[in-house]
Amino acid sequence: MARPTTLRGSKLLIKIGDRASPEVFVAPCALKTKQFNRSASMNEFNIGDCDDPDAPIWTERVKSALTASLSGSGTLAKESLDLYEEAFADQDSRNVQVTIDYAVGPRTYVGRYHLATLNITGEEDGLIQVEMEWQSDGPVELAA
Repeated sequence: MARPTTLRGSKLLIKIGDRASPEVFVAPCALKTKQFNRSASMNEFNIGDCDDPDAPIWTERVKSALTASLSGSGTLAKESLDLYEEAFADQDSRNVQVTIDYAVGPRTYVGRYHLATLNITGEEDGLIQVEMEWQSDGPVELAA
């Protein structure tokens, strides 16, 4: 059996567009966990057997909608706070890139996202922490 090629978690990058022209994408500093989730909504139909109406019915599914979300958490870096605050206050979605960076070249997914959740917490004897969740606004595609 061949040994798989694995990737470190630091190779998953969430980069947020700054809306400038030309647009610059910045990966927020100090995020320790990052997630890129894609899911599909399904419509279900129960189709009976014409030859055996008493047989159990199999459910058929039709993929009807796609969505993506991003989340991240870690220590709040002062350098990223303005970016989070601006994105959360903005009613328009932002261009976001999700990059899986590996040796033969990165794989980058592009799309527009809304910053839907921004949690900032701190304990008396610790560092301030941040959690964020982004929801897609339209298609998310693999960049050419």
